[in-house]
Amino acid sequence: MRDSILYYPHIEIQNEKWLKSAILLWDNVYRIVPASYTPKDSDDVLRACDNDLVRAVSLEREDMSRITQDFQDFLNGMQYKPAGLEYDEYAYLHPEKIDSTLYPALEKYAQGESDEGFLALPREVVRGYMFFLSTEVAKRRQLARCTDDKYSFAVSSYFSEAANFDDFLYDREAEGFYSSLILENLLPLNIDSIPMSAVIKASEISRDEKAAFKLELSKFSEQLYKCESIDHGKTILNDFRNDLERAKQDLKASQGFLNKDDVGSFFSVGVPTSASVYGALLGVGGDPFSLYSFSTSMVIGAIAAYTNYKNAKSLKENPSGAAYLLSLEKEFAGTGRYPSFDRYLEEFIND
Repeated sequence: MRDSILYYPHIEIQNEKWLKSAILLWDNVYRIVPASYTPKDSDDVLRACDNDLVRAVSLEREDMSRITQDFQDFLNGMQYKPAGLEYDEYAYLHPEKIDSTLYPALEKYAQGESDEGFLALPREVVRGYMFFLSTEVAKRRQLARCTDDKYSFAVSSYFSEAANFDDFLYDREAEGFYSSLILENLLPLNIDSIPMSAVIKASEISRDEKAAFKLELSKFSEQLYKCESIDHGKTILNDFRNDLERAKQDLKASQGFLNKDDVGSFFSVGVPTSASVYGALLGVGGDPFSLYSFSTSMVIGAIAAYTNYKNAKSLKENPSGAAYLLSLEKEFAGTGRYPSFDRYLEEFIND
């Protein structure tokens, strides 16, 4: 995990709770802002901007030109188009985010323009394009990516893994799975009642603990990806979950908002996970698509089976392609009820 993140898929950060939580985990939050557009920010977002915690990314020609052919090839080369690309729900894409040579490829999806000149496109086309754009922007600037949208988190896996899933997402005999690793009670659920000034201060004094937590998470996810032995998978889970739990508790203590047993929001990261790890977790015949708690505050579950696990890349190998989600919805805190990431992706591909 990098020290800073790129927020996607929107320009405005409308969820102030999400921004406060992100500041408690990363040093800076970047967002893509077209040169001619002024974001409609709240006072708290402006305060974070004034403290240099939220920064604008100015798009360069290389950002868009490098993805133009890739996105065209992706749309034209798919053996089948996911149902999500044909939905009748539309979103808007600012024209300054699109390379001029890409317009012909998007025109067949367009449904006019907004009063402000935004191009109206199917929602999932916008999400898909913003994935390509945000990944290129993140890669060229050494940033990770994070969202507050659970649907974008799930759908982005389709693009981040280069459509390395077919229409049978639930192949339980696959060699590996794109998974959601969830850490509960990491950040205060009532963070909206905490002043932005206090969040900023806590972020500054916990820099070392933030770095240590992210290092342990990166090491753990690398092992989930590489493990080829069920027996060693058990060792990984025993060793690394303790180290990660310790780093998490140190981070919480340094910030001072959550006691050890307090209920908080959850944090999720998409990680390639070998079938051997699920064998260690669930035993022979276990279902990787059933969320599994392997500690008091850590959960993992498959989102989709890889068609070819050898083409998957770990967070360490592809940090800008990874997706992170901060979820602050109360119904997902302390109740055992989690977003159905696999179902969101299933609906996107197969309707």
